[in-house]
Amino acid sequence: MKKILLAYYTQTGQLKNIADSIIKELKSDENYQIDYIKITPKNDFNFPWSDDKFYDVMPESVMGITIPLNKIDTIENDYDLVFLAYQVWFLHPSVPFWSFLENDKVKTLLKNKNVITILGIRNMWVNAHNRVSAKLKELKANHVGNIVFEDPNPNLISVLTVLKFATSGKIKPYKILPAYGVPKKNIDSAQQYGTIIKHALEQNNFTNLQAEIFKNKGVAIHFPLVVTELAASKIFKKWALFVLKKGQAKNPARKSRLAIYKIYLLVLIFIISPISSTIFFITNILFYPLTSKMIKRIALMN
Repeated sequence: MKKILLAYYTQTGQLKNIADSIIKELKSDENYQIDYIKITPKNDFNFPWSDDKFYDVMPESVMGITIPLNKIDTIENDYDLVFLAYQVWFLHPSVPFWSFLENDKVKTLLKNKNVITILGIRNMWVNAHNRVSAKLKELKANHVGNIVFEDPNPNLISVLTVLKFATSGKIKPYKILPAYGVPKKNIDSAQQYGTIIKHALEQNNFTNLQAEIFKNKGVAIHFPLVVTELAASKIFKKWALFVLKKGQAKNPARKSRLAIYKIYLLVLIFIISPISSTIFFITNILFYPLTSKMIKRIALMN
């Protein structure tokens, strides 16, 4: 019998739905044992967010500052495959998920295990993926696959809908704009990756797994967004350090600095980002052979 673990953190349930769709075929096979870990902070981040709390998680997300989690149930150490499903907060792994990776029991669990990561995101994930991949390498885990589902709407539209969704809980907050999130048809189609993964498991060979996932459009990635994101992530670190000088999470003393950061972020998204994205879009056309290689390298985790 093959043993599989799915560990996840989600606020809305969408990421759990994506992961469940991926493992549906495995779950229905009596030759597979599926265990779950729901990552839960001792003081969880309630959803929907208040505006202040939403921005207040930025410094800790960017700097990888951990928080206490509820006790992780006793789990086996002989899994054939581990799925890690996580969110991206401010271009970085969410605070609860990063806290999970820093847990001593989890570090022992992941050593020498085959790991597939699953992301349900708006549209930027590469920086978070790089941090998680580096962490898994540090823990001596085998990062054999990465599957990414995105909101398919244009960048500026998804910004409007995600901000409203995060602070209201309404998946379609505007009548004239599309609903936020990964469409149900895309979530349902995730079952195809379960078939690919099952084949790799039965062959005990993950060498070509990511190539198969990529070939079947299992990695949402766009050159203009990747370049914009990687540049912004460096700036976010400076902002995080600037805010942390005024204290840790929930400290009222840092509210004014977070307010300035909020203004900066909105200017970046609605003024600077469209200009830079246009430039990178043109760059992608002019230098497509080079940019496509870069995108493929990231998607294949090379």
